[in-house]
Amino acid sequence: MHELAAKLNETLKATCAYELLSDYGKRMYVPKGIIVQSAEAKQKASQYNATIGVALEKGTAMFIPAMKAQFADTMKVGEIFPYAPMGGNPALRKIWKDEMYLKNPSLAGKQISLPIVTSGLTNALSIVCSLFLDEGDSVVLPDMYWENYNLILDEQRQAKKVLFPIFGAEGFNIAGLDKALCDAGDKAVVILNFPNNPTGYTPTAKESDAIAALLKKHAEAGQKLAVITDDAYFGLFFDDEPCKESLFAKICDCHSNLLAVKCDAATKEEMVWGFRIAFVTYGAKDFTEEQYDALMQKTMGAIRGSLSCCTTSGQNILLKGMADANYHADKVAGIKKIGERYFALRNALKKYEGNDNMKALPFNSGYFMSFECKCDAEALRQNLLNNYQTGVIRLDDHHIRLAFSSVDAENIEGLVDTVYKAAADLI
Repeated sequence: MHELAAKLNETLKATCAYELLSDYGKRMYVPKGIIVQSAEAKQKASQYNATIGVALEKGTAMFIPAMKAQFADTMKVGEIFPYAPMGGNPALRKIWKDEMYLKNPSLAGKQISLPIVTSGLTNALSIVCSLFLDEGDSVVLPDMYWENYNLILDEQRQAKKVLFPIFGAEGFNIAGLDKALCDAGDKAVVILNFPNNPTGYTPTAKESDAIAALLKKHAEAGQKLAVITDDAYFGLFFDDEPCKESLFAKICDCHSNLLAVKCDAATKEEMVWGFRIAFVTYGAKDFTEEQYDALMQKTMGAIRGSLSCCTTSGQNILLKGMADANYHADKVAGIKKIGERYFALRNALKKYEGNDNMKALPFNSGYFMSFECKCDAEALRQNLLNNYQTGVIRLDDHHIRLAFSSVDAENIEGLVDTVYKAAADLI
């Protein structure tokens, strides 16, 4: 094992994070190679700096004018072309953390790490799972989850998924989560995605408190937990039913046996899907700055070893947008438009209450809602596509997903009518 990795492990040794690290996670570190040496030279090499592989002219990155012409005049050359710092733009990391405290009042007074920039949420989840999952390790998650988890958990990590039905008799299945945690063994990774993809469900405030209490109970009993909150759709709340705070805020200091990991992204929150900018943030009870730094070093090592660093121009555009005086008002306006589609969908479904062909699963947030189908889901998808020119996603044999976010509000009723008509064709 490299001496730098061993030193980081020594810093973390008294924490649950060390026990939760995978073999890969224990071996990970930031090499004191080109990136670190170049950063040192940037601070001290005032005469000549011949460290990093960037073409410079008079101290500024060289560029092709046709490329620069695609950016607004307000974007400086240094905000577009050079490599971004390892871990991400420091100013962006700070503003994202500040916003996290604004959006989650329960975080007040709690110490968390500085967010680390990754290349989209898939990359964030993949990196975190690399750090905390060995082959055969248990991962607890609901039975309805984003399909990319299969590639991350099954094909890349060969982890053991411990699934529980996401819905119980009333709302989120707290008892099911409890049983899954009991079945997972002495240590486990838990992935909870709210608003959930594909169902569009977020626990209520009461349910969220119950989940936090349950996780704390298992940690108190000695189970070591790395709880990943996949907050890809965080903030897309349209009425008072869902809890408006991330579960991360409630569990990040609940017990020394629990490490909370927040994976979130600008992708949906800031409506910049193609920017591929996401963040990893850690929270744990009684962690010191040195211990947080050790975890961040390991995370940055994993980034360095996979994609090196993330887009410079995207980070700076995002930073400028978030610092704009109109940012919050513009964001509220955008969420309101998606909310109009959500309410149109709820209204359109009323006329089909009691229809046995298609059962709408609970939804209250995000981009999606899902149906349980009496007919074969793939046959329904094909019927909709070929005979009604309508696209939906088949989830399994008896579930389909609708992305109401991508359909204008005035077309939502027609979409719902079409889905029920197509389903009736197959009964």
